[in-house]
Amino acid sequence: MKTKLTNILKRAGGCLLALLAVLTLLWTVFGWSPVLGNLVSAARMRSYAAQVWPGLKPEGPWAWYDLKSGGYCLEFALENVGGRRALDYDLKSGLVTDTRRAAVLRMDLGIARHLQINGRQAYWRARWDPSDPERAVVDIRIDFGDKRSAPVPDEETMRTAMADRAMELYEELSPRTPVHRVSVYYSHEAQGDKHGGSLWHSITVDLPEGEPLTREMVLAGKLVSR
Repeated sequence: MKTKLTNILKRAGGCLLALLAVLTLLWTVFGWSPVLGNLVSAARMRSYAAQVWPGLKPEGPWAWYDLKSGGYCLEFALENVGGRRALDYDLKSGLVTDTRRAAVLRMDLGIARHLQINGRQAYWRARWDPSDPERAVVDIRIDFGDKRSAPVPDEETMRTAMADRAMELYEELSPRTPVHRVSVYYSHEAQGDKHGGSLWHSITVDLPEGEPLTREMVLAGKLVSR
């Protein structure tokens, strides 16, 4: 009997160690343990919804992790109306993605859904901090590239072109709403990544509240290639 109990405890101890190892790995990869991440995200989304959409009822205290977006999602039921609405939360930034509210704000500002700046693809995104749900946190991004036949630029030339495009983007969109992050992405058809896809070079500049973007910020920004 004692031997049997000892074996059971050993197996239970082994399972516990394996579980702790998995949780440690997930904590290392995602920055939060799955349990804590799910609960914190759900609590933040419930707090946001209670302030902005009082008619939304959360379906539970637990948010699920979306591997594709890298964020957490929680669905809410529309009381007395039927139907559902989902919110997303990014633990790293602490911001909620509210697709319905962002679409309304976009229309109010007159920003096209498929945005182009001087013929180049651009993106506009608004998210909200549950601690300050009335202030939209806005990210903007522009993508551009060169054909295979064009010369591949050196880094200085590429940074200069990226700064030009970033300033065009910022000058077009910043008068409509405060901008908190500006990203510019560049690719060249002659360059490919190790998987055979397009190699993108990017610079992202985070702007403190009320501070405008300058060319110098982009030129001095960290260049990331992937």
